[in-house]
Amino acid sequence: MSTDPMDGHDAVTLMGIVFLAAVLAVGLTAYATITLVRTAKGRAQSTPAVLPRALGATASLAGAGALAVYAWGALRLLALDDTERGPACARAEGPVDASAIDGYSATYVPLRFGCHAADGTTYAVGVPEYVNPAALTLTITAAVLAGAAAAIGSRARGRRPDRVTA
Repeated sequence: MSTDPMDGHDAVTLMGIVFLAAVLAVGLTAYATITLVRTAKGRAQSTPAVLPRALGATASLAGAGALAVYAWGALRLLALDDTERGPACARAEGPVDASAIDGYSATYVPLRFGCHAADGTTYAVGVPEYVNPAALTLTITAAVLAGAAAAIGSRARGRRPDRVTA
């Protein structure tokens, strides 16, 4: 990022984030759907790999949700162009003149656009308040579910009843 205090997010980077997150979210959703359908069909056979597959698919859905929420926040920032920053900051500050804004701060993780007022206060605008907590919660959920799927899957592979020892 630039050292100019009036710079915000790079529009090309935000478009790339939105595109990549959307493609990955669709891919993870498709993977999870296919895995869950196959797992449901295989459940009648009572294979030990049913639970790890279901957990892995659910982890994929949580990851897709995290990506979709993050992409939504990035899309909202993309709509906050140079002409909208001043009015958005003025609305966030209340009835303060837009000339009281002496700089902006922009971050990608967490996704944020802040307006710095002359009195030292920073107001967040552009990104809905729920985006960062929802993305973090869904990311942690995906990681925990993926870890559980890996642990249960390795334990299930270690004690398969179909092994014959001679």
